[in-house]
Amino acid sequence: MKMIGNLERPISSQFRQTIESIGKRKMHILLTALFLLVSFFLSQAVLFDTAVPFFLPVWALAQTRFRKYLLWVFIGGMTGSAFLGLGQAVIHLFELILFTVVVKHPFFRKSIPLTVAGTIIVVQVLWQFIMYSGHTPVPIQLTIGFEAVLALFMTFFLFIAFPQSERIFYGKWTPERLGAVCIIGTMATTGMGGLMIGPVSISGVLLHLTILLAALSGGLPFSTTIAMMIAAIAGIAELSFTGMMAVYGMTGLLAGAMKRLGKLGIATGAFAVSVFFLLYDLMLPLDISHFISIGVATILFFMIPTKIVEPIKHIIYPEKQDLSKKRQKWMADRLDEQLSDFQQFAEFMSNLVSDRIPSNEAQEARPIPTICQSCFRYSKCWEGNEGMPDLLNEWDMTYSATKKAARHRVEEKIKYKCIRFNGLIKEMEEQSANRLLMGQLQHGRRMLALQLRDMSNHLEKVMNDIKGELSIHKHSEEEFSNRLKSQGIEFFQVDILSEEPGSHRVVCSIPERRSDYETDTTVAERLILPILEEMYNEPFKVEKSSAQQDPFPHIQLTFSSAVRFSLEYGIVATAGGGTFQAGDAYEVFPIHDGLTAVLLSDGMGQDLNAYRESRKVIRLMRECLNRKMDPETAMHTLHYIMSLNGLDDMYATLDLALIDLQDGRLWSWKAGSMSTYIKRGQDFLRLDSRSVPVGFLPSFSVEAKNEQLKSGDLIVMLTDGMFNGGVTIEKQEETLYGILERHQHATAETIADRIMHEMERKHGVVDDDRTVLVMRVDHVLPKWQTIKPNAKETLGSRFISREKVVG
Repeated sequence: MKMIGNLERPISSQFRQTIESIGKRKMHILLTALFLLVSFFLSQAVLFDTAVPFFLPVWALAQTRFRKYLLWVFIGGMTGSAFLGLGQAVIHLFELILFTVVVKHPFFRKSIPLTVAGTIIVVQVLWQFIMYSGHTPVPIQLTIGFEAVLALFMTFFLFIAFPQSERIFYGKWTPERLGAVCIIGTMATTGMGGLMIGPVSISGVLLHLTILLAALSGGLPFSTTIAMMIAAIAGIAELSFTGMMAVYGMTGLLAGAMKRLGKLGIATGAFAVSVFFLLYDLMLPLDISHFISIGVATILFFMIPTKIVEPIKHIIYPEKQDLSKKRQKWMADRLDEQLSDFQQFAEFMSNLVSDRIPSNEAQEARPIPTICQSCFRYSKCWEGNEGMPDLLNEWDMTYSATKKAARHRVEEKIKYKCIRFNGLIKEMEEQSANRLLMGQLQHGRRMLALQLRDMSNHLEKVMNDIKGELSIHKHSEEEFSNRLKSQGIEFFQVDILSEEPGSHRVVCSIPERRSDYETDTTVAERLILPILEEMYNEPFKVEKSSAQQDPFPHIQLTFSSAVRFSLEYGIVATAGGGTFQAGDAYEVFPIHDGLTAVLLSDGMGQDLNAYRESRKVIRLMRECLNRKMDPETAMHTLHYIMSLNGLDDMYATLDLALIDLQDGRLWSWKAGSMSTYIKRGQDFLRLDSRSVPVGFLPSFSVEAKNEQLKSGDLIVMLTDGMFNGGVTIEKQEETLYGILERHQHATAETIADRIMHEMERKHGVVDDDRTVLVMRVDHVLPKWQTIKPNAKETLGSRFISREKVVG
């Protein structure tokens, strides 16, 4: 049993592999059989009883578009020619040789139909000149002219009916292509005149079946047109049977008129015409073979499902899209109207809240307590050198802190100078509590306005996506297709999935590579990418390339927007106070391919709790950004959450930077963090902020600052432990600038390490956690890039960029 099993498995496996290989090559097998049969029957088609014009057009089609099937066309055509006689086969051979030679010249490739007609004229004139010893009869000369004209039209029809090999079965069918196929098929049946299976005529079955299918799919107009076409070609092919033209014409007319009764009505009407002409004209060739043939055709007609001819019906009567387009436009207008109303409401709420929130400068001015204004020591405390305003401001700073030690120390100083201490403290507590509640209320209003704005932005994006699905980017796809055609780039299909700037996605299907030196992405990188970059004015990349076999072999390319800049970063962090736990935390992560977020937080203290607090800030901020929340809204939300610590007196600074690698721009939001430094060539820029740490005060405001980046820029973000409080800020910044100047060509990691060591060596070690983050921005250089050698254009763009630099 084991031996039998071992023998059976390889045999079944080989059989399965053979079936699979045949399935994969079914397209090739079908095309081979098609060209073999078409060339065989067309080479035997005789018109006007003498002209044989159709073999060379098939050869021209195969040589131009289907070179893999030239051998089968030659075998089928020459075999069919041999049935007509040796002389006809020799004539066809000479025509093939002459056409193959002349078509190599670019001039003759401009119009293949004219080249085919000219080749037939030259060969036939020379052949008949030799056969008639220089005295070619006029009827023969006219026949040569008819043959050339018929070959010209047949070549034209063949090129319409047979597009490229990838589209021959799955390409878009048009009425013109359907008509060309019908003409070619009818011409081929004229070469089947002697093909019989018993009393059944193959050509008669095919012609009658074609008329029945035309009536089923297109009704009266289409069936009549097809029937008259068959009648005309059959009459030209055999002049003695011109009476059959009326039979075919009336068959199509009556079959189409009986379509309302279904298949049975169509078949009955077509059969009735032959019976009528049999009784009317006994000279017509309506014998038993004719009726048996149309009977076989009728049986085949009933066996063919109606669904098969539905595509033909859609070609003849395409569906109108006017109503759906109007509905799409109406829906898009309604979406715009609803979105506009909501955006106006969100803007109204935002303006209302902003008008009622006082500025930071107005909040800084603290009123003098009323108990002090009625005191006899007012001038001494507030106008002298007692320092009472400074003490009260210091008390305000410690009021919101849950640890009361610092507050008690300040109260002891106030008690030493004020004789109405209890009343003063009570009034100050009431003012601070009111200010605390007012700040929380204002912050809640601001959060509401920001959240409404974010909701409006999200709704706008969703509605734009819906409108984008409705519009389907048809105009852009047509423009892109026209650009590809103008460059002579072959393609099968173009789909634009997204046209959002910085997030474009385009799918294009092209033929397989045709040379050994090509790769799957050669055409995409060298030819298609420059077209997309010129069309959308932004860089593109080949995101994906895959070889597809269904429905035919082709390459599917996916293009997407590419970033203009690359980001390199390095981080160095040390813990202060000789501890192993640092209160600083950082994170660098991409929000998407073109946007990178950089977070740097410094928790209050140097222990594990400070580290947890800063990590909590980083984690919450990352969650907010990943949920597509606006950075300003995220900062306010984070401050609100941190202010709910209760008895935990824990705060953290936050430095948020968003680096747009597509546009080359830095957006910075700061909450109590240090300045951000940018080195650009010989210049240094600094981004500052006066915002307090998140969760520190009930009144919180944050503003965004942005700076356009250039290739080669160095960005430095650091915590406050990097600077020594005993040394002036200007001197330490000069040291930082000198380090960046000396090591500007080193890696970001090396620069960060040098900043840490040089700052410690020159200005001493601070008893605080220290973190420095260095980033370098550079241009992304694509493998292939478009160069326009236009001197005027280059000079003009150079002059403009120089003006921008000077300005």
